[in-house]
Formats: sequence, structure tokens, C-alpha cells
Amino acid sequence: MNRIIKLSAFTLGVILCMSFTQAPSESDFTLQGLLKLMTQTEDFEEASTSGLEFLFEDGYETEDFESVRYVYGRGVKQGEEGPDGYKIIPTSLHAIYFTYRLDTSRSASLYFASENDAEQFIQDVLSQDSEQYGGKTYLVHPKDTEDGQYIYIDRVYDDGDGSTTEFVIYPPRLEDGFIRIELEVYS
Repeated sequence: MNRIIKLSAFTLGVILCMSFTQAPSESDFTLQGLLKLMTQTEDFEEASTSGLEFLFEDGYETEDFESVRYVYGRGVKQGEEGPDGYKIIPTSLHAIYFTYRLDTSRSASLYFASENDAEQFIQDVLSQDSEQYGGKTYLVHPKDTEDGQYIYIDRVYDDGDGSTTEFVIYPPRLEDGFIRIELEVYS
């Protein structure tokens, strides 16, 4: 006997959201790619060798300051314009995008459509003690806190005597249908 099941819009939305965030991991985005994006944000050609393509630049202006946002990604498209810039729409179960905002400070974030891809990225970063990029050595230092695990990425000084924190990778969290990994920028 055939049965027709009626689903509420909320239930259907939850099912669709789960299908996006629970897709099997297929991400090949790595710490090397992130270093390219974090250090070459305005060099669109070099940053696009990260595995994510330059999509657009947007922002907003107030009386006090100007905000510019660079967006790189794959499996996403530009949506409607909002108060903080254009919305990003996934076009793939393995969509990923990166934003870098310049205003009174610097901020960056990685967004994954798949929770498994976000977890795979974090595991890739944690599997390394260091990474080379642009003639520099970057060290990986995870720190466990009550809020979760933070991963400090430190750049070794050119003379090899010490290091400085370049950015911190925060624990992933769900935001607007994507798994967001906030990046606290120090440099």
C-alpha cells in the first residue's frame, strides 16, 4: 500500500539542512590553502591557488570607516545583497567559502556546507606540527579550553629565534546553514 507522508516546512527544512551538513567528506582544503588565503588576500591570482577561487569583493561605508570583504570559494554563488554584503548560497553539498574583512580591524572565517568537510579540515590542521609557505615556517599549537579546542598558528621569526601568533582557528559552529570556523587575525 502506498502512503503519502506530509511534512511540515520546518521538518523538511531540518531534513535538507541535515543532508547538507552530513555529506560524506570530500574536502581537499588544507592548512596550506588557508595560509595562502590569509597571507595573500588581495593577490587574487596567488590566493586562488588555495583551492578556492576569488568570487567578489564587497563591503559598506559609514561616516567613520570603510569595510571591505574579500570572498573566495567553490560550490557557492553570490546571493542577494544584505547590510553586511552579499549573501553566499551553496550550490554543492561540499561547498566552502572564505571571507576576509578589512575595516577598523581584520577578521576572517571559513564556511563549510558539510560538517564532515569542516571536521576533516580541522583534523588535517591538527595532524601537522608545522607548515611551510612563502619562505616562512608556521607552527600549529592546539589549546584546549572550556569552550573547545583553539588552534594557534604561529609564524617563526626569520632569524629562527621565537615565533609570533598570526591567527587562531576557533572551534566550528553552525551559522546560517554553514559550519563556520572563525579565524582571529593577529597580524
